[in-house]
Amino acid sequence: MNKKTVYIIIGTALSLGAVFCIIKLATILYQPKASLTATMSTSTDSTSTEEETEYTAPDESLAVIPTYSSVGTSETKDVYVCPVDFEKLQGYNSDIYAWIQIANTNIDYPVVQAPNDDSYYLTHNSDCDYSSAGSIFSEHVYNSKDFNDPVTVLYGHHMMSGAMFGNLQNYFTDDEFWNADPVIHIYMPDRELRYAVFAAVPYKSAHMLHYNDFSDEEVFTDFFEDIMSTRSMEARFREEYAPETGDKVIALSTCLIGNRYNRFVVFGKLVYDSSNL
Repeated sequence: MNKKTVYIIIGTALSLGAVFCIIKLATILYQPKASLTATMSTSTDSTSTEEETEYTAPDESLAVIPTYSSVGTSETKDVYVCPVDFEKLQGYNSDIYAWIQIANTNIDYPVVQAPNDDSYYLTHNSDCDYSSAGSIFSEHVYNSKDFNDPVTVLYGHHMMSGAMFGNLQNYFTDDEFWNADPVIHIYMPDRELRYAVFAAVPYKSAHMLHYNDFSDEEVFTDFFEDIMSTRSMEARFREEYAPETGDKVIALSTCLIGNRYNRFVVFGKLVYDSSNL
């Protein structure tokens, strides 16, 4: 075989190799996005954490939280469309009776109440699986599930990860967040409630509902006068929203940062009830 023939063979082989590489590169670069995404997702660490939940947050197109100034100003009567699929949720756990959501926070959870053991959801999530994060819950001994009590207390752990009410104190002691006039939304199958926040304060360890009969007008008045006079660098108030006898109040309670034996509590007054439209 002469040198000319050898050169031709080598050149042909190199050309074919170059063409193959170009085709392979083009195949990768022009792979459909869906395929690339699927490929990437298989290599992502998908280890679950105890704060993950199979429940989907309310559809943002339905669960838009207005500022307090817009509450109840509509001249038209809207039909309430619940943004939460309670039928599906209660199929998993019949103890789920509401959903809490606060705009610009990670507080976006189902609310549960055990029918017999008020300590159950301290250590179980809303799937009834054991979890140190627990759930957002109320106590059946002290509160009904219709939010019609003078004061309804919802409890949530202060988790270092920020889950449950882990960020509650950080949110409500942040001046920018506080000045944005936060509103607490409660969704139920048949109605929506909105609470204007009037106080966020450190609170003693005494059980609020056990030691205060809020159905007594004098007790109700004295309690909230004391709350509104709390002296603390962590306390925030809105006098214009302070409750009066006959108002309905929600309290979100968690452990106080730096002293887990005391509480940090956010209080809101009911200012909107869709069932009254």
